[in-house]
Amino acid sequence: MTDQATSSSQTDYDPNTVTTGVPGLDDILGGGLIKGGLYLIEGMAGAGKTILSTQIGFHRVAEGDSVLYITLIAESHSKLLSHLKRLSFYNADAISDKMLFVSGYHELMRDGLNGFLALIASTIKTSRPRFMVIDGFRSAREFSSTELELSQFIHELSAFVTAAGCTTLILAPLSGNEPHPEHTLVDGLVELNRFATGMRRAREIEVHKLRGRDHLLGRHSFKITADGLVTFPRLEARSMLLEGAPDLKSKLAFGLPDFDIMLGGGVVKGSTTTLIGPSGIGKTLLSLKFLEAGVANGERCVYFGFYESPERLIAKAESVSIHLADAVADARLIVEWRPAVELAIDELAAELISVVKRAGASRLVVDGIEGFHDSANRMERFGLFLNALTHRLRQESVTTMLTEELPLYADMAHGCSIRASAMTENIVLMRYVETSTSLYRIVSIIKQRESAHDPSIRRFIIDENGLHLTDGFIGTTTLLSARGTIPLTLSDPDTGTRK
Repeated sequence: MTDQATSSSQTDYDPNTVTTGVPGLDDILGGGLIKGGLYLIEGMAGAGKTILSTQIGFHRVAEGDSVLYITLIAESHSKLLSHLKRLSFYNADAISDKMLFVSGYHELMRDGLNGFLALIASTIKTSRPRFMVIDGFRSAREFSSTELELSQFIHELSAFVTAAGCTTLILAPLSGNEPHPEHTLVDGLVELNRFATGMRRAREIEVHKLRGRDHLLGRHSFKITADGLVTFPRLEARSMLLEGAPDLKSKLAFGLPDFDIMLGGGVVKGSTTTLIGPSGIGKTLLSLKFLEAGVANGERCVYFGFYESPERLIAKAESVSIHLADAVADARLIVEWRPAVELAIDELAAELISVVKRAGASRLVVDGIEGFHDSANRMERFGLFLNALTHRLRQESVTTMLTEELPLYADMAHGCSIRASAMTENIVLMRYVETSTSLYRIVSIIKQRESAHDPSIRRFIIDENGLHLTDGFIGTTTLLSARGTIPLTLSDPDTGTRK
């Protein structure tokens, strides 16, 4: 389950607001539709227009409204309902009680737009619906002899539904850049579309126009599930609350004494830290040590990763004396695994925020920020997204650890793209060095925005007894680089002599 933000308390009690009941959509709409408004929903075939309109219709029935669904297509209502029965929002009792299905196809064929409008007026006067859907508006476009005639129909329909207090959706095929008279006459214009990148396709919704609402601009992703549509407002499009002043004296330790000393006692509570380094360097294990320290301190913790299953992750931790199995068993530690397949970045963000809130977590590890990056259909927005995500996590007062992969042969002189560096308060750099006979891990703190830290380079050791830091090691050392080896001098742990 994703935790979709709900409308504000003001719109909840606004008698002129008509909520849709579609997860995330009322956020995009600025609270919902306006009572008696006329809205046009456009989309290509299969975009989800019918599912969306019926999902809203069944929600309005649940809210106590009567609903009128008028079709202008030759498809029978029985066939339409047979498809809807597969969706969880379908309610057979509502069909006979509060939801009326009417075909206007024959009236339109016989008497044109005037005959169809007369059918709408008589049906509304008889059944007094508070919500109406007109499905198949393409037929009305085709039966209008001129744009003036269609404009007059839309104008009269708008005036009628407004007077009746009947919020109305018109479903039509996607018109693209081609202007239609109804675009200017309706109270709102919503587009459902699909976006392609490579072999992937993502569904998107955009509100082009919405009178009387401060809606979210731009495109937002959605998916069609067994529960109907679920929308995911772009994280960076939401208004962000101002952060309170951080408590710089409250710090959370890793439970690794030498490393905590380097950090001046730990990371500031509520801050975000990025652990960057190549594959196998120990980023995941160091972040798991951070979670183990939180569990031992009685805190609720969350691990959110993309590349290792919970079972494999716990076994990996146990192999180096990081004990998490009991905490996972009694839900002090929540482990969420999202295999790196075709994921949606805003859906992932919604799931992450949801699990943090449900768990009441004070510590969070996002293992592999690349999982979010690779899920972004539009790569150009990733920086803004990451900034919004880290800001949102700070608002939840959770102390976050991000891991980010660097190439094995990273040449820091020419820089690798550290995407999270500008958005996080702390950066821990982990690298490999070579001696004439061995390969070693080293760790250093290259950024700690809110407190002093020890900038020295320390050797980082992983063995069956756990994680350890030493002052250095004996021997000539070089830093692994794509251009060969770079000399690096470390101190001898016994004599303190520089090498």
